[in-house]
Amino acid sequence: MRALVTGGAGFIGSHLVDRLVAEGHTVTVVDPATPADEFPTGVVHIETTLQEAARARTLDAKGKRKPFDTVYHLAGPVGPVGVLERAGTIVTDIVGMAEVLQRFTCPVVYVSTSEVYGLQAQPVDESRPAVIGAAASARAEYAVGKLAGEMMLRNSYRMDVRIIRPFNVAGPRQMPTGGFVIPRFVEQALAGEPLTVYGDGAAVRAFTHVYDIVDGIIRAGAKAGARGRVFNLGNNENACSILELAAEVANHPALIVNVSGIDLVDPRTLHGESFAGAPDKTPLTAEAYSRLNWSPTRDRATVITDYIEWRLGRE
Repeated sequence: MRALVTGGAGFIGSHLVDRLVAEGHTVTVVDPATPADEFPTGVVHIETTLQEAARARTLDAKGKRKPFDTVYHLAGPVGPVGVLERAGTIVTDIVGMAEVLQRFTCPVVYVSTSEVYGLQAQPVDESRPAVIGAAASARAEYAVGKLAGEMMLRNSYRMDVRIIRPFNVAGPRQMPTGGFVIPRFVEQALAGEPLTVYGDGAAVRAFTHVYDIVDGIIRAGAKAGARGRVFNLGNNENACSILELAAEVANHPALIVNVSGIDLVDPRTLHGESFAGAPDKTPLTAEAYSRLNWSPTRDRATVITDYIEWRLGRE
């Protein structure tokens, strides 16, 4: 099987590539910033654009060019801080990539975002209308762009697209630069600094292990009859407040450090007035369970521990 992964050098994308290669797929990655020798054997890395990849084909055993069997689209800005530097261009970038994806006739798994649910604090399922707040922010622009991409692909008459809306993915290889909270807390703990909790820390997140997310993405790509379906992927059983998460990281036995406390801060003093925090976000995942036979298996302690062990292993 031949797979194309955009954003294959990123956090989720790299784990997806590893899994596909382990299962015997030949993988082409679109992520020009990363050298080919950083990918496992089995990857044909092309330092190119998605436009060129849409015309590309991998070679079969007889040297004939064959189309991709599945496309997994993960490229794009990520993180509550990571989207800030792309403000004003996010929608056009995302819509432009969606236009290119329309060229593929094989199944396309489009990794969208739970941000499309906007300010709906209660647990949400895929049937709930997207309600994105009217206030202008990079985060809202990101949500609008992803939703526009979803709509374009689902309205394309010949496309076999499957939509993934992941919730609060975390685990090994996630970097703090995008504003992701578990890496940020761990870095602060290792530096002996107080953990900075945004606002009052009461916001709730349902942290989901990246391995579970990758499993759902692959199941969506392989599932017959999933055309046009939308799947929430998240782990409600891992839900906790950010303040609770900070305490768990600060007291984690693998971090033999003296954390100097927990500070409540206004994130706008750190990232500017354009920073917008999301409300409580917890998913309902019955659609993924019933149609993909998917359910997450890793608890919050495993999510935190796996990240810390990976981070300490890099030193």
